[in-house]
Amino acid sequence: MDEIMCVVKTVAMVTVLVAVTSGLICQNPDCEYVQCDPVNPDNCTGTMRLGGGLCGCCKACFTCVGLGEPCESGDSLHAMFYPPTVLCDTGLYCDDKNLTCVAIEDTYFG
Repeated sequence: MDEIMCVVKTVAMVTVLVAVTSGLICQNPDCEYVQCDPVNPDNCTGTMRLGGGLCGCCKACFTCVGLGEPCESGDSLHAMFYPPTVLCDTGLYCDDKNLTCVAIEDTYFG
């Protein structure tokens, strides 16, 4: 039982440290020093815009997907440093449990 509590405490401490670190790193990022992957019309089938890569410093290829399609949640550990680039279309949001786009009104109003 002591081993389980030790593991739980360690996981909790690491989670807190990562969250605090990401907040400090990405709060006022110095994007001048971030190396970005090249994005151009040849390798992007979505919309190219700023807001991707480390702390949102890079131009990225964003893809909007529809109802029931797979998406990327902004609540994951990875998303703390690298914002999602597969986004749900207008009126939808990414359900964290199954990572698919669901209608906002179905969840909140109905």
